[in-house]
Amino acid sequence: MQTSVKSSLFGLFLFLNSLFFLNGLSAQSHNWNSPSEVVKKIKKKFVNIKSYTAEFRITTVSAKKTTNMRGNCTYKSPGKIRYDFNEPEGDAIVSDGKTLWIYIKRIGAVGKQDLELKKNNTSGPIFQAGSAEGLNRLFRKYHYKFDSISQPQVSPKDGKQYFVLALEQREKVGGYENMLLYVDAESYLIKKAIAADGRGKETTIDFSEIKLDPEIEDGIFNYHISGNAKIVNNPLVSDN
Repeated sequence: MQTSVKSSLFGLFLFLNSLFFLNGLSAQSHNWNSPSEVVKKIKKKFVNIKSYTAEFRITTVSAKKTTNMRGNCTYKSPGKIRYDFNEPEGDAIVSDGKTLWIYIKRIGAVGKQDLELKKNNTSGPIFQAGSAEGLNRLFRKYHYKFDSISQPQVSPKDGKQYFVLALEQREKVGGYENMLLYVDAESYLIKKAIAADGRGKETTIDFSEIKLDPEIEDGIFNYHISGNAKIVNNPLVSDN
């Protein structure tokens, strides 16, 4: 039971990392034709983002089975996040920057992860999701380039122009090995990402209704545990 719970919590956390890293990506007006310059502008912009809200939808295809997740997300610097899921209803991911809570309603369990644990092979906290450091870590872990010479591209779906960045994992250590990031050429926000792992699973993340720098109270990042929830401490990594 403990192993099953940890596996479910870790799976949801993989979605969490993707959402944080991708939803924060944005850039300013441009006059470049280099992916490294795009990434440089992305990093600079995210440092200046104080908060954001958005709606998200995650579609995963694995072994011909499709699953959908959707809901609303909120971020406030430094490192405060909240994801409320409408599908599956009741799931939640909440962090005040020091502790990460992952609640999965269907198994009645909540993971409590200490984000300030330090490992011997890291220079800081184990997770920096949703922060400028987390974004820097993403681009350290992946090679990146434009997916084609012609940029931006026109999407046949909505007729809008997008810069498309292709990312490949530098070391095959599990998780998402390849990603495509779609940057809106007008607003310069990431509107969609497609990520694939080594086992053929593909996950598509779409963002909409993105609002930058709204006023957000700190209190929404405090998580209140349901009285019947099973608590699993440090399901993602421990200090042992």
